[in-house]
Amino acid sequence: MMDQKLLKNNIFSFYMTNKQADLAGLKSDMTFGYYDKEKFKGEMHWNDVKYKYMYGVKLDDILFNGKSTDVCKGRECLITFDSGTSLMSVPKFATKNFMEHGIPTADNVVKCKDEKDFGDMTLVIGGKNYTQTNEEWMFPAKSPELA
Repeated sequence: MMDQKLLKNNIFSFYMTNKQADLAGLKSDMTFGYYDKEKFKGEMHWNDVKYKYMYGVKLDDILFNGKSTDVCKGRECLITFDSGTSLMSVPKFATKNFMEHGIPTADNVVKCKDEKDFGDMTLVIGGKNYTQTNEEWMFPAKSPELA
């Protein structure tokens, strides 16, 4: 069991590669207690851990194509960082919210002309926007016979 003092003084980081980085020989990784300065550019942003058992931090909102879903409006939302999956899971209230906004999920197929119609997804954490392009958060739908 981790005590609060240790938790406040430790950091963890994810380094996520894309297809271009993979082709260049770089690999995604996760570190505890430090971050690799060779793999980081820009300004460091710190977020307090609100849920210590799963490294949960406060989530302000989720935007699609720059438009707010108000998914956290009127409630305390947390986001946890899971290195064991490439998928994002959300509680039922968020799935319902996404459906109301016409956003596809694993359980909610939305017809479109092009998967890029849904645009970028932005997680707003601690007032800072973390954007994933459409290619990073979407994957091609499976045809019914393959599902």
